[in-house]
Parts: sequence; structure tokens; C-alpha cells
Amino acid sequence: MVGETSTNKSSSSGNLHSRQNLIHGIVLTVLVLSVIALHLRFSWNRYNEAASSEAIMLAESVRALLPHQHIAELSGSEEDTAKHEYIATKLSLSELVNTTNPIRFAYLMSQRNGDIIILADSEPPDSPDYSPPGQIYDEADETLRSIFISAKTELTGPTSDRWGTWMSVLVPIKDPANGKVIAVFGIDYSASEWYARLKERMIPDLVIVLSLLVLFFVLLRLWSQNSTLIEMGKKLALNEALYRSVFDQAPTGIAIVNGKSFVSRSEYIHLNINPMFERIIGWKSSELMKIVWTEITHPGDLAADLEKFDQFKAGKIDGYSIEKRFLRPDGSSVWTNMKISHLLGGSDMQSLHLCLLEDISMRKAAEESLRESERSKAVLLSHIPGMAYRCNYDPEWTMQYVSDGCVELTGYHPESLINNRDISFNDIITPEYRALLLKEWERTLPERLPFKYEYEITTIDGKRKWVLELAEGIFDEQGEVVALEGIIIDISDRKEIENTLRYNNDHNKWTNLYNRNYMEKTLTNDAIMHTENNKALVCVNISSIQSLTTAYGFNYTQVLIKKISDSLKKFCTDKRTLFHAHENRFVFFIKDYKDKDELLEFSNAIIRTLDFFLSPERVGAGIGIVEIDKDNELSADQLLKKLLISSEKALNIQGNDFNVYFYDSETEKEIVREQIIKSELTTIADNDSDGGLYLQYQPILDLTSNRISGFEALARLKSEKLGSVSPLEFIPIAEKTKLIIPIGNKIILKGFGFINRLKEAGHGDINVSINVSAIQLLANDFTEDLFKMIDEMHVSPENIGIEITESVFSSDYGEINCILGNLREKGIRIGIDDFGTGYSSLAREHELNVDCLKIDKYFIDKLLEVDSEKAITAEIISIAHKMGHFVIAEGVEYEEQKEYLLKNGCEKIQGYLIARPMDQDDAIKQLL
Repeated sequence: MVGETSTNKSSSSGNLHSRQNLIHGIVLTVLVLSVIALHLRFSWNRYNEAASSEAIMLAESVRALLPHQHIAELSGSEEDTAKHEYIATKLSLSELVNTTNPIRFAYLMSQRNGDIIILADSEPPDSPDYSPPGQIYDEADETLRSIFISAKTELTGPTSDRWGTWMSVLVPIKDPANGKVIAVFGIDYSASEWYARLKERMIPDLVIVLSLLVLFFVLLRLWSQNSTLIEMGKKLALNEALYRSVFDQAPTGIAIVNGKSFVSRSEYIHLNINPMFERIIGWKSSELMKIVWTEITHPGDLAADLEKFDQFKAGKIDGYSIEKRFLRPDGSSVWTNMKISHLLGGSDMQSLHLCLLEDISMRKAAEESLRESERSKAVLLSHIPGMAYRCNYDPEWTMQYVSDGCVELTGYHPESLINNRDISFNDIITPEYRALLLKEWERTLPERLPFKYEYEITTIDGKRKWVLELAEGIFDEQGEVVALEGIIIDISDRKEIENTLRYNNDHNKWTNLYNRNYMEKTLTNDAIMHTENNKALVCVNISSIQSLTTAYGFNYTQVLIKKISDSLKKFCTDKRTLFHAHENRFVFFIKDYKDKDELLEFSNAIIRTLDFFLSPERVGAGIGIVEIDKDNELSADQLLKKLLISSEKALNIQGNDFNVYFYDSETEKEIVREQIIKSELTTIADNDSDGGLYLQYQPILDLTSNRISGFEALARLKSEKLGSVSPLEFIPIAEKTKLIIPIGNKIILKGFGFINRLKEAGHGDINVSINVSAIQLLANDFTEDLFKMIDEMHVSPENIGIEITESVFSSDYGEINCILGNLREKGIRIGIDDFGTGYSSLAREHELNVDCLKIDKYFIDKLLEVDSEKAITAEIISIAHKMGHFVIAEGVEYEEQKEYLLKNGCEKIQGYLIARPMDQDDAIKQLL
């Protein structure tokens, strides 16, 4: 332990001593070299300054000898060569060069128009270095130009021009008259000769310095050699250990090879194959000693390896690198990158060479995967219904790459588009889409959004195609766009389908006119524009034409509608657009008309056209008009609703088959009134309270007994806003909104309540008739709900009468007649109200499940207008009796009517002659 410690201390002391010696030697060497360098620098500068002074003195002396009068006469042109002054000056310059050995050139220069020109030089005219008078000196620098201003002598160099590299002395020549510089006299020394003369002068100094240096380094070498020898032994041991460590742990396989054989051990090298080499090829070094490397080289790589190896052994190449496969003992192969080079050493080692091996199996697998990926991509791109591309982001969309699909898409070969060889892709884009496409790219690129755009291109044969471009920008690290990549797909077939679908979506299939959907879009877009011109909608309502369908069939009606639409098309202009808004309605959207008179005139023209087609068919039409102004720019749905209302009103005007109706403030009031009534009816239907709904009762007189036998319950409405509302007004609204069902139930309950009051007052034999609409009859569970109310109110079915109008049988005759039959079976009497004004048919009347016919007031009023012998009321009564029904006459107001009815066997009557409708209390008083 003590010995080990002493060894460590000795080693540390030796290292410290070596470092000290090294530091001392370095410091001493630096000092000596610094002194020598300073001395040499000083000597060089001294010799250079002396040479410069000599050159300047010589130049100024020569300048003094040159007559300035001669120089002033030189113009710097070819004519100078004939002048005596030029010849004399040139001889002086030539003599100076010839007599003064270091001087290579002498010349005079002047300044003309900002250029430096040569006035004369020392070279003979036949010399290649000769410069004629006036030749511009292109190599003139700022130093030369400044002499003409500063008038100071300058020594320049080394500088280079077309003749070589020179040290130049430039001396100004002044005009004695004005002191201005008229020329510059220059002499050139060869820079190499200049420095050569300086070096010659430095030789004695260098000899002394070198002698001193040799002596110094010999002493220094002797001083440090002893320390160096000591340290070398230690470093050698360390290097050997380092070599072994690196050799064994190197990530690269290393082997020494002799020809085609692996070397296990040699005289000078003991480590010839490292562990990594063994791991890569799978062979142990002991096994490699028994084989040559050609035996374990893959057959597919052997020929290439031997070719390079023979060149290497022949000395044609210093080494080589090759990717090859080695065969492992298990039969598998491993890809390697092998580098062969000479092994440096003595003459006995010249046959040996170094083999470095790198396992590249993973890289090769990645390359194979990449090749497969590229192959798959190529196959994919070749089958894309369009073309893939990579292009520059420039106005021409200069293509860097284009797939083969370009031919099928555009008709051009990919090579034609690459770098715009024959045509740019921008030229293929249809002109109207070029700016739009660029604008879309300018929108998406800053946000790095995916690019998607549809546009048209023009193929090589002039055909237009719709394409869809899907792409994105490629950016560098600075965020700059370097390229655009994407695919362009042919969507012409899809566009054709879209156009067809769009056309079908916007047009009526039968008439090929714009449909309601397109009309609503047109009205909406127009409303957004807020134009000031007059606008109106004119609706041609021919819904009455449907009556022809039952007579002649659906196809007959459709053909007639088509003929009408074709005729209406003739009225279309750039200010009139025709729409087929509904099966039986056409709408004109009119702009820029003058006034209502123009609209009315236009409507009359339409009527004349409709009259030609519809009058022979005995059907009419209505024309509704809605003017659109600033205060009437409503939604399309509201406008069309108003238009429908106005056309329906025109259709329902009595007297003419064809009418025109303007939607106006009165119509608006009617709609507002209807909305108020509808709102109050909704409140009544939804709440337990009856609101303004109440019943009045009109007595029915039995003519046989001349006493009241029953009452008809009549619904009344007292509106909070409108006051009393006629049943003829609110009942149709209730039916249209289906509110008649809940409101009808309330009316029935009120009627049953009156029956109970009559019973309590001792009039249990009096019945009450209640009006029921077709909507109520056809509602789900009507019969069940009616019987349930009968049970809840404890009324007898024999005291209940249900009155229906003839029109209910136009809806669903069979079902309604079945319902009435069920009611009659329970004892409820059924009556047909307003008989003779609706859909009466003697055949159907005979089959109806009814008990009573109520003759309409129309026939009763006729009794006062015609002779009693000619009135048909008696025949109606007779027919009713023959069908097993009793008769009630409505609207009896005069005694003569009563007498006639009694005489002809009418059982009962009601009307103002008996009593007006009255409240419950008054009705009960009528029975007293």
C-alpha cells in the first residue's frame, strides 16, 4: 500500500515537473521568437522605406526633366503620334526604362471627361504592352484619380492590371501657369522584383537570425529531450489501452485482411478483428481464420466486390466503398456498407488492408419500404381520375411535377406542363375562373387552410371540363410558401348531374317553368337588394280546372295546364318572370311597371289568353295582384300568402268567370280580423272558460199541434275587440283551423245543459238540435266522445237532434253515413240542414241515415215571388215524405208561407214568424 502511494506521488510529481518544463520552454521560445520577429519586421520596414524613398526621388527627378510644355501639347488622341512633343516624350520614357534596370514601365496619364487615359508610355508600338495615346486606363482606382485633385505624389502597390502586378510611383505634373495638374507621370516596378530586392537586403539579417535560432533550438531540444523520453513511455501505455478500448467498443466492424484472408494475429498487430465485426457478420474470428471472405459474400454481390478489389490490389484506386451482403452461418444474409483502404505501416505490412464494416440492414429495409411506398403511390396516382401535381406559387402555376393522369384530364402530356415547356396550367384554366382561383388561394394560404375549389378547364381539343382541386400549401421553416401540392379531379359527370338536379329543383317537371322553390329564392334575394323600382306579384289561379279531372281524367287536365303555361310564357320579358308556383297557380314577378293601370292591362291580356282555353271548358280563373313597396317588403312566404288570398278572392267573385283582385288595405283588415277571431277561438278551445262563446235558441213550431216542439241551438261569439261576430264568419274559421272540434264539444255540452234546464222546467218532451260539421263527424272517437258527454250530462238521446249540411256527403259519404246510422240506433234524430242548396242527389238521399229534411230559406222565400202552383216546395215536401223523412221549413217570416206549408203537409217550421234566436231564459218563457 505504501509502495502504491509512493508510485502515485512520484507519477504526480513527474507530471508536474513535465508541465513546468513545458511551460518554461514555451515561454522562452515565445520570447526568443518575438524578439526575432520584431527585429526582422523592423529590418523589412527599414529596407522597404529606403526603396520607396529612392523610387519617389527618382520619379520626381525625372518629372523635373520632362518639359511640361510638351506634355501640355498632347491631346490624348492618335494624332499625337505624329507630334514632335509626343516623340520626344516617348523617347525620354523609353530611355528611362532602358537605363534604369528596376523600372519596367514609364508612362504619362491624363484625365479626359472623367476617364483616365494614357498620353504616352515607354513601350515601342510593336510591343504587346504598348498603349496608344488616348487609350482609357480601365484599372484606374480612386488613388490615381485623387492625384489630379490633391497634386501629391503617391506610392501604390502592389496593384494588378492587365500587364501584371506592380509597385507604382505616381507623380503629378502641374501647369506652371495655373498650378493645375495636367498629367500624372508614373513608373512601375515589378512587385515580385521589388520584394526580391528587399529579400536580398534581408539575407544578412536572416543568416544571423537563423544561426541564433538553430543554436537556441538545439539547446532547447537537449533540455527537453530527457523529459520527453520519460513521458513517451507513459503515453505509449495509455495509447495502447485507449486503442484496445476503442477497437473493442467501436460501433463499426474493423478487420485486418491479407488479400482474401482474414488475419487473426500478426507480428506488429495483435488486435485484427473487433467484436462488432463478429456480431455483424455472425462469424467468430477463429472461424474466419479458416475461410476467405469470398466464401461468405453473397453471390449477387461477389462480382462487383471482386472487380473493385482487383483494381485496389493493382493500385488503380486507393480504396473503395461498397454495399454488399455477407452470409451468416445460419444461411441468412446481412446488408453492410464495407470500406476498404490500405493499412499504413512498414514494407512488410504492404499486403495488409483495413476493412471497415457498418450494418445497414435497417436502412436497407427502410429503403425497400420506401420503394414499395413509392411504387404504391405511383400505382395510386396512375389510377386517380385526374392528376396529382406539385407547382410553384406563381401566376402561371408553374408545374414541378404532374402525374400521368394529366393526359386523360387535359389532353396534354405531363412534360408539356413541366416548367411551362409548351403551355402553363394557367392557360388551361378557363379565363373567367383564373382570378377567382388566385383569390381563393390568397384566402386560404395565410391561414394554412386546406384548399378546395371547383372550376372549369379547357382541354387540348377545346372542350370545357369541370374539375375539383384539393390541395394545400407547402411552407419552409420561415413560413414562406415553397410549393403547392394536390390533386385535380374530373367532376364533369357530377356537375352534369348537379346541373340536372338543380334544374329539376328549380323547375316544374311538367311545364319547365321556375317552381315555387326558385320563386321564393328570387323574392328573398330581391328583398335583400332593396331596389327602389316598382315590383308586383301577379297570380293566375286556375284551381277550378280540377273539376275537369273527374270528367275527362288527370292527363286531360295536365295537357290543358301545359298549353296554358306555354301561352303564358309569351308574356315573359326581362322585367317579367313566370313561375309555376303550384299545381294550378302561375305567378308573374313584375319589375319596373308604371302604375296599377299597367298591371290591370297586363292582367286583362292574361284573361284573354285564359278565355281561349277555359271558356270552352266552362271554368273560370282568378288573378290576384300584390304590389311590393318599401312598406310591404315582407318575407317570401308572407307575400305568397297574400297573393294566394287575393287570387282566391278573385276566383270567388260572382258574376264573371275571370276576375282581377288587388290585395289592399281592406284585404289586410280582413286578414287582421280573421287573425283576431282565430286567436279568440284558440283561447276558447284551450281554456276551461268559454270566453265570448254562447248559444241562442230558435223555437221550432209543430204545425199539427201549433205548439213549440223543439229548439235549434245556434252558436254565437262576442269578441272583446270586434263585438258580435256572425256564425257565418267564425264557424268557417273554426273549421279551417280544426278548432271546431274542441269548440264543437263545448257547444254540444251547452246544448245538453239547456236540455236539462228544459227537463227541470217540466218540458222533458222538448228536443234540441245541434249543428255538427263534417270535420267533427270525421274526427277520431267522435261517436264515443258524444255518448260519453250524454252520460255525463244525463240527457236522453231522444231529446237530441244532430243537424248536418248536404256538403258533408261530398267528403266521405260512406263513413259519414255509417256514423249517422250509429247515432240513430241510440235514438238521436238526424236532420239535413239547408236541403236543396248543396250536393243533393235523390239516389243518395234515399240511402241516407237521416230522419228529417230542413228546407232552405231560399225555397221558402220563393213562395212569395212565384205563383203557388209553380213553386216546387210542395214537391220537395212530397219527395221527403216518400223517402220516410219529416220536413222542417227554415226562414218562415210570413203567414202566407206558413199557410202554404201547412196545406202541403210540412210538419214543422222555424223562422222570425215564430221567434228570433233567444237566450235560455227567454226560450223557456216561450213554452209557458
